[in-house]
This record gives sequence, C-alpha cells and structure tokens, in this order.
Amino acid sequence: MIQRLHIPKNPALSQVVQFMTYVELTREDILEGRTAIFPNATTNMLFSLDEDILVNRTSSSNSIYTSCSTTVFFKPYVGMKFMTVQFSSFGLSYLKKIPAFELLDTLSNLDIIFTTSDIERISSQLKECETIGEKFVVLERFVSRKIGLPEVDPRLPYALQLLNSEHSISIDALSQSLCISNRGLQKLFKKHIGMSPVYYRKIIRFNKAAQLLLNDYENSLTETSYTCGYFDQAHFIKDFKEFGGISPSEFLRLKSDSSDFYNYRISEPHTLDGIKQQEINI
Repeated sequence: MIQRLHIPKNPALSQVVQFMTYVELTREDILEGRTAIFPNATTNMLFSLDEDILVNRTSSSNSIYTSCSTTVFFKPYVGMKFMTVQFSSFGLSYLKKIPAFELLDTLSNLDIIFTTSDIERISSQLKECETIGEKFVVLERFVSRKIGLPEVDPRLPYALQLLNSEHSISIDALSQSLCISNRGLQKLFKKHIGMSPVYYRKIIRFNKAAQLLLNDYENSLTETSYTCGYFDQAHFIKDFKEFGGISPSEFLRLKSDSSDFYNYRISEPHTLDGIKQQEINI
C-alpha cells in the first residue's frame, strides 16, 4: 500500500481541514473481504482516481461521509487509487451552511456540496497530475477556493482541545471554561459538529481505547477500560461494539492487519448488518 499524508499549507484552510491523503493499493496488499475505518466525528471527502469505490453498500467515484460516528467499510481491489480530505469535527458546518446534525452519518455524493461541473473538473485534474505532490497542490487549491475564509467560532477548537486532552473534563467545567451555559454548549455542538459534547467525548474515548489496544499488548481489557475512564468493562465493550462494529476481543484478533489508515479487515460483510441500527442518541 502506498500512503501519503498532506497537511494544508493555506492558513485559512487549516482551520477546518485536518489533512489530505493519497492511497494506492498494490498486489502485495491483502485484499479479501472488507476494510473497516473507525469513526472519529470528522467529515471525509473521497475522490476516486480509478473505478467506483464501494463504501458500506454505496458505490461511488466521489463521495462525502459526514460527521462520522459509526465505522465505515469499503471494498478494496488491486490498483485502487483515491484521495481523501478529512475535515475537522466542525469543518462541515463551514463548508455546507446547514446544521451539521442534519447530515450526521450521511454518505452522499459530492454534488450536495459542489456542482457537477466542479466535481468533474477536479476529478479530471487529479487524474492528470503526474506526481502525488502535484495532486495535493491541486486538491488543496480546489478546496480552498470553495471554502473561502471561514470565520470559525474560537470556542469550537478550544472545546475540542479540552475534550481531546489526556485529562478528562466534565461538561459543566467545559461550559464554564467557554463562558457559556450547558444549553448553549449543546446547541453549539449540535449545530457545528452534529452531536452533543457528551456523545463526542464518547467517540474520543473509544478511539483512545482502540489505540491503546493496538499498541499495548500487555494491558487486559479491564485495565484498558479503566485507563480510558470507563465505569467498568461492560460499558467499555458496549461502546466498542457501538462505534467499532465488533467487540474489543474481536479487534484484538483482527488488529494484526491494521495500519495508520484502516483499523481492521473482515472476510465477510456480515459486520455491516450489525453496525448500529438504533437511533443515535446525540
């Protein structure tokens, strides 16, 4: 697998875009089954540079998955080439001027944001670029022009910084830090991130737990659950299944195939049917 990561150089763009990626699969990669990517409450745009890509159960050459709070699956194949743009958790609300909660966990074609002619133009330009570096330059220029100069509410990046820190912060303390009421904080998060601060914090805690399982071979599930702030192992397993689609023990069995890009592979798509079907409590 060829993977490249690009951090935007445009200061305005870097406010709402975390990074861009280029991915290309080769014959040396393990390609059977589906590849799973854990949710992290971000919005991701995908541009295929080859054939249509099957994401979950939708086939598309260009798509956007918004305010991710569930695991995404795609079907890999030899020669697959694509680029992604990962927006910050509040980036969608500045790209698409509608409340983020209305698009929570929505997988759509990019025509909900860009015109068809814009999509065709950027897709053609990306395919014509000879080097990966040139592709990043073209893609960054395209997204920069479409976003303009966003005026990001400074409370948002500060709130996310506190929720992502190593030291857990209560919602009451977070509200006080932002000089805003709890109700105001809820409205701010639902409008720009698509979910409540409590639900966002659950996703962040899940990702920390998954990373700990991935990197630490000595910790037991009980130790991991307490390290990440879960009340007990039962709550840890419940959250892991809700966000990851599998149990922590199943992830430990499958994690040998994980990388910086994806989290695990499944040989059969049955996990798709087990992904959170209930209404999301945001």
